[in-house]
Amino acid sequence: MTKSGPPIVTPPLSTLKQKKRKVFYEHGKDSLELAVSIGKTQEDKALLKAERHHQPQAGQPRSERTYQKSRTKKKLEEVKATIASQRARLKREKVKMRKERPGAAVHQKSSPSSNAQDRAPRKRVSFA
Repeated sequence: MTKSGPPIVTPPLSTLKQKKRKVFYEHGKDSLELAVSIGKTQEDKALLKAERHHQPQAGQPRSERTYQKSRTKKKLEEVKATIASQRARLKREKVKMRKERPGAAVHQKSSPSSNAQDRAPRKRVSFA
C-alpha cells in the first residue's frame, strides 16, 4: 500500500554536493540551564507528591490512633487473662473433686461395662 501525500521534491545535484555547515549556538549554556531548572521543578513536584502520601491526616494525628489501638489491645489482653484464670480455677476445682473421691474415680472407669449390664438387653431387629 502506498501513502498518498505531497510529491517529494529532490534538490538539484549541485546543492547535494555542498557540505552543510555546523551551526554553533551561543545560547547553549542557556538551554542547558533551562533543562536543569526543568529537571529540578519536576523533582520538586515528585517529592511534594510523595510527602503528601506519607503525611498523617490533619484531623487524626498518628499518635492518637496508635494510642487507641493500644487501649483496645489492653482490653483484649485483660479479657484473655480473666478467661485463662477462670479456666485454671475450674481445672483446680476438678482436681480437688477427684482427690476428695478417689473411689468414685475408680468406679467411673469400670462403670461403662457395669452400665451395660444394668440396662436391659437390646432388642435386635432382623429382616426376613
